[in-house]
Amino acid sequence: MRIFKNTFALLVITAFIGCTKYLEVNPDNRVRLTTVDDFKAVVTGAYPQAYHHFTELYTDNVRYYDYPSYNNANITSWLFPIYLWSDNYIVNNAITPEAAWRKYYKNIYEANVVLEGIDGATGDERLKQSIKGEALMIRAYCHFMLVNIFAKHYDPITSESDLGIPYVVEPEKEPGQHYKRDAVKYVYDQIEKDAQEALELIREEYMEVPKYHWSRASIHAFFSRFYLFKEDWERSLYHSQEVLKLNNSVRNLFDDFDMYFQTGDYNGFANRYFETHQSNVLLVNYTLTWNTFERGSLYANEFRNTFHANDVRGRIYTTWSSQTPNYMARKFRRNLPADGQSYADVGLFVVEEVMYNAAEASVRKNDPDFGYAIDMLNTILKERWRPYVPLNVSDYSTKEELLEKVIDEKNKELCYEGYRWFDIKRHEIEVEHWDGNKYDLLKVDDPRRIVQIPFSELEANPDMVPNPR
Repeated sequence: MRIFKNTFALLVITAFIGCTKYLEVNPDNRVRLTTVDDFKAVVTGAYPQAYHHFTELYTDNVRYYDYPSYNNANITSWLFPIYLWSDNYIVNNAITPEAAWRKYYKNIYEANVVLEGIDGATGDERLKQSIKGEALMIRAYCHFMLVNIFAKHYDPITSESDLGIPYVVEPEKEPGQHYKRDAVKYVYDQIEKDAQEALELIREEYMEVPKYHWSRASIHAFFSRFYLFKEDWERSLYHSQEVLKLNNSVRNLFDDFDMYFQTGDYNGFANRYFETHQSNVLLVNYTLTWNTFERGSLYANEFRNTFHANDVRGRIYTTWSSQTPNYMARKFRRNLPADGQSYADVGLFVVEEVMYNAAEASVRKNDPDFGYAIDMLNTILKERWRPYVPLNVSDYSTKEELLEKVIDEKNKELCYEGYRWFDIKRHEIEVEHWDGNKYDLLKVDDPRRIVQIPFSELEANPDMVPNPR
């Protein structure tokens, strides 16, 4: 597998810039990790960015428009093949399936380096165990994202035979090591095992800014999503409720609207949307701002029109230019770090997602609780609709009707954050994309719903089986 471990020494040394002590280096230039602080720096640098953001291009939240005076031709050429679910996209780009595969496995490699050596490090024993918990959780999360991008959605009936992705539990020792695809069920079982151990080990008192690290709240939020995808409704609901015991804060968008939009300070809103001081944010990292798809010919025109007039999300999650009728995501902070790239903060887990997970699980469990689901939705809508019009249980006579409402509200809340695609897969939602001449329909049984293993991996690894086409 192309884990790119040859870049690891540089990554580790870079993580130590500004620290009081640099890694000890052997005569042959191999990096030696010896202290708990060494491993702490490595695990901090191993946290994944929002590599999954490209999946937003697959969804019904975007549509192609040819605005010659506004579109950036280069960005369009990069994004358009992904938008059409093509395997033949431009590689060596930061927002592709190939990049997600490569970078998630790089983070897994780094987590495995920590797990292999942390027990022998010198330093505080409780801190060592907490760092081990972070590494286990990074490994679990990265494999979870990989299996849900590059394999079938978890099916309790077929998961033992469905091809997943390799679950890698140790650093690659020999260059060009080959890996086989593990079954989806095996991958899920290993994720569950790693995450459960991580939950026992994490110690938040060692974290200066816990929202940049796995905390008990964000691990429970992960399990809320994990068991929802696994169709274990009771466990998903349990972990959702564990999150809400620790943090049940819903973002007040009226405050945002009045502070930023009434004064025209749109950048101020974007700059603060995912800051760690926001009480609803559970885990935050960042992504390249290319992932906001600005000027890439893919717009939210139709999606924006699905918001009710009372719903302030329709006005503040997207932006409009008076010169060209284009709408784009307006959730992402833009800055310019030293490497010359522009990045944006992204909430990998927020309280609102947990509430939608709880609502879905309560509808789909054996003894459905429509009232609880409605309460979860209304708790969020109170801070979204002005004037507020509550939903009523009597408005929904079947599971299917209420479930459709839950998934629709979830998309309105989390739009452009890269989560809609997974619900499209889970709920077998068809998507239609305009290519400039005709519509292309992604049906329920279309093999393109399972993203192809990158060609670079297939060429380098003869044991890697491609997805059917």
